[in-house]
Amino acid sequence: MDARPWLAALLLAASSPAAERNRILRPTDGAALERGRITAVATAPGGRLELDGRAVAAEQPVPGVLRAKIEASPGPHRLELIWPGGRREARFFVGPNAPASFKPYRVHPPVAVDCSRCHAAEGGRWRFRGGCFDCHARETFPQAHSHTADEMSGCGSCHNPHGSTERALLEAPRAEVCSRCHALR
Repeated sequence: MDARPWLAALLLAASSPAAERNRILRPTDGAALERGRITAVATAPGGRLELDGRAVAAEQPVPGVLRAKIEASPGPHRLELIWPGGRREARFFVGPNAPASFKPYRVHPPVAVDCSRCHAAEGGRWRFRGGCFDCHARETFPQAHSHTADEMSGCGSCHNPHGSTERALLEAPRAEVCSRCHALR
C-alpha cells in the first residue's frame, strides 16, 4: 500500500489555515513557570479552554481569541484548547524544581502591555499589525540574524512574541525553526 497519499493529506491538514488558527500561544507546551498566576492566550473560533479537565473562564477581546487569567497550583498542569472538531494541549509546570522535561518560560511582552499595542481588529479578526521595531532596535537585528529584516516575511515566522521556552523567544529550537525554510545538513 502506498503511504504517500496519506502523508500528503496529513501534511496538508497540518498546514491548513485551521491548524494555524487554532493554537495555544501562551503558555507554550513544556513551560516551567515560577508562579501560578498565568495569562493564557489562545486562538480558535468557537473555542474554549480547560485547565486539568475543568472549564476556564476566558474573555474574547475579538472573535476567535481567548484570554484567561488562571491561578494554577504548584505542580504539573494541562491546558487544553477545544473547538468544534479539534483540540490542542499545552503541558506546563508551576513552582520550583520542575522536572527535566519542562524548560523555563520567558514571557513577552510583559502582561501589562495591552494586546492592541501589537494587534488590530480587522474584519472581525485579531491581526498582527507589525511594528516589532517600535520597541526593538533595527540596528541590532543583523547581529542575531543571518537575514536582513527586509528578507523576513515576519517576526512571527520564527519567534513566538507571546512567550517561549527557547532562547530569543523562538517557536522551537533554532535548528528546527531554520529548517522550515532551509535544508540543514
